[in-house]
Amino acid sequence: MKANRSVYAAGWKPFLGVLLAVCFLATAAHAGSIFTGTFELKNEVRWGKAVLGPGSYSVALDNREEFIIISDAKTGKIVAREMASPDNYKVTRDSELLIIHSGNQRVVTALRLTGFGEVFQNAHPFPVNKRAAEEARNTETVPVEMARR
Repeated sequence: MKANRSVYAAGWKPFLGVLLAVCFLATAAHAGSIFTGTFELKNEVRWGKAVLGPGSYSVALDNREEFIIISDAKTGKIVAREMASPDNYKVTRDSELLIIHSGNQRVVTALRLTGFGEVFQNAHPFPVNKRAAEEARNTETVPVEMARR
């Protein structure tokens, strides 16, 4: 008795095709970003748990405003991924990173994007006893250039 394997295999082909199409569409939907820009660091900076050396980086805000993805601008390698927490205040001036430094440490405390507001905040990067007076004096901004589409 010979089994009819060709009918069995043919039944799976449409199912696999639909499954692949669904996976492709789901990936494409999450791959987009609503903001893409670049910035350049002159010094080593901590952003969350990542340490970014001097150089050029790209930053992207995903299409659901949930994540900020920081990549090396030359290689495209993702170097950090942070949770986004957009506020209701829309920034009308140029996009920028706010960096606070204490001694030789520099930490990203905010990312402000034109049209989106402050999408990343790190309110307490240093211990409280160092923070109060130094934050006002030791804040620098790094411009974030919006990518051309």
